Amino acid sequence: MNFWKRTLPLFAVMAILIAGGCAKNYRITHELEAPIDRIAIATIGEIVDMLPEDFEEGKKPTTEQIEAFKFHLTKQLRNKEIFASVAYDEPDAQYVVEGSILQFKKGSGLVRALIGFGIGSAKVTTELRLIRRAKSPEEQDEVIFAGNFKQTVSDWTESGDKIFERVAKDFAKVLKKRMKKLQKEMNSGKDS
Repeated sequence: MNFWKRTLPLFAVMAILIAGGCAKNYRITHELEAPIDRIAIATIGEIVDMLPEDFEEGKKPTTEQIEAFKFHLTKQLRNKEIFASVAYDEPDAQYVVEGSILQFKKGSGLVRALIGFGIGSAKVTTELRLIRRAKSPEEQDEVIFAGNFKQTVSDWTESGDKIFERVAKDFAKVLKKRMKKLQKEMNSGKDS
């Protein structure tokens, strides 16, 4: 009996931690309402720092990390075959992905390895937007899909930069999923 009194709270805490890890890592703020033209070209635009003004400069994401994030966004969007082409700074692209870093914690691989339990974790929260560029000077660019995406790396075997790869993967996956759903709705409407 004494054994269960001591271990039951431990099991409860573990269950809460496991359940917390199953939550979605994103919140869609602007839902895609129509499928994207598959022959369209997309580009990765600016990813800007929207961290609080008092955020320590040395703890902000580096230029290299932002460039790696752009690379991962390009790679994931290409892998999901959402657009005919995805490139950097393509002036003729019909769509642009832009974003903001809202929260960031660099973390420490050494601390993750020595202590564990989430201490030393790397974390990021970003806002990502897919924008349809205006076709004429009379029109305005339009946000057609947007959301807040967050990721954490708490495993000592992974680099803290893995958070950006995971965010890019989530963004492309959710966008592709929404496109498939819209396409299915359109196809079922044609059959009626």
